[in-house]
Amino acid sequence: MDYDHILKFLDKFKKIIYQKEEIKNIILEIISKEISYNIKKESLKIKNGYLQIDDSPIVRSEVLMHKKQILFKIKEILPNNNFLDIK
Repeated sequence: MDYDHILKFLDKFKKIIYQKEEIKNIILEIISKEISYNIKKESLKIKNGYLQIDDSPIVRSEVLMHKKQILFKIKEILPNNNFLDIK
């Protein structure tokens, strides 16, 4: 049997998942440079153009204090992704 059609189909999902993980890594890198603290990958959620940080209140406050700079740098590096806000 020829399974190439299944492999091609699954390869599409692999690329989508890889792209999302790569975007998440870039955002985490930008945030960690801006606030001088490494946020865990599990603490960042991306939903409908919003970034949600589920970390300690101190880290969230620090991120929100630098929100404008973080969003600007994200837009500069990832121009095709439009993130509206950080929560």
